[in-house]
Amino acid sequence: MTRCLPKTAVLLVLVLALAGCGRKSQPPAASQAPKTLPNRIVRVLCYHNLVTTGGGFYDTTVETFQAISCRQLSDYLANVRDIPDKSVIITFDDGRSSVLGIAKPLLDKCGYVATLFPIVGSVGSKGNLTWEELKQLSAAGYEIGSHTVSHLNLTRRGSSSLQAWQDRVRDELEESFSTLVDKLGQPPVALAYPFGNYDTFTMRAAKDAGYQLAFSIDPGVVDNQSDLWRLPRRMVVKGLSLSTFERSLVTEPLHLTEIEPAIGLHVGAKTVKLSAAPRDGSVMTGMQAEVGAHSDLQLDQEAGRLTVTATLRPGANLVRLWSPGPPWRETGWIIVSDATR
Repeated sequence: MTRCLPKTAVLLVLVLALAGCGRKSQPPAASQAPKTLPNRIVRVLCYHNLVTTGGGFYDTTVETFQAISCRQLSDYLANVRDIPDKSVIITFDDGRSSVLGIAKPLLDKCGYVATLFPIVGSVGSKGNLTWEELKQLSAAGYEIGSHTVSHLNLTRRGSSSLQAWQDRVRDELEESFSTLVDKLGQPPVALAYPFGNYDTFTMRAAKDAGYQLAFSIDPGVVDNQSDLWRLPRRMVVKGLSLSTFERSLVTEPLHLTEIEPAIGLHVGAKTVKLSAAPRDGSVMTGMQAEVGAHSDLQLDQEAGRLTVTATLRPGANLVRLWSPGPPWRETGWIIVSDATR
């Protein structure tokens, strides 16, 4: 991993060069915002733990960061105030101590802050931030969101009854929300789904719990047409190539309509047909798909519709669609197979 340091430094330098946001200057106030804001593309990066050398899959060696806040993003998506063009949000999942020990000094040099998603039930345990440290970071301008109480996979019901499982999901979302309010004195804006998994019920429960938006780890970028309850993020993990990271900084949205089956549904089969219509038919040229264990993509250029026949794995499966362009466009969502039950 030591040899990856120059590459990783380049990755984050690219963020600084392209983002143009996150500094101490603020976007226009709500009263100054136009009634209809321009469409901005926001790239959201997801980190976990930071290390100086070595580390595992979720560990990253870094040099510099840049970010706007989830509150700014929420206001933008609600058409309340504008944000800078080419905005980037840096997020850290799990609430590891390295955010304070390694990330903050680097962020301080650039005048940037980040959004943290601690696992509420793990705060203060070995290797994790304490509540006092989270207060310190919050006072320094860091935004603290929720990663649930126990990092529960919110779509893996197992042998529980549907009602019992839904009650548990609600408890995870509501308890983490209320605990953050009690400990930090302000409600969290955002939720990050553990493992990036969600379904229709989870998205609704997140809204009911009081969150303003929620992040997945779906591919793609955020714009003003994004679903508030499954905003995409680019995972930054060990082994991420320079070319892949560079591409994530220039990726544009791939907008689909008439998606069937609807996003967030559970299906009772191992094999499923997915279909959708790209809003811009030209993106179908060269389009590719990856879904579950195996997928076959068929493009009907005349009808302007795509169909994917996919063999799903048990549980949550990522649907990933991309058009190589230029520009590279990408989107994705989760479909859950209950076929083994």
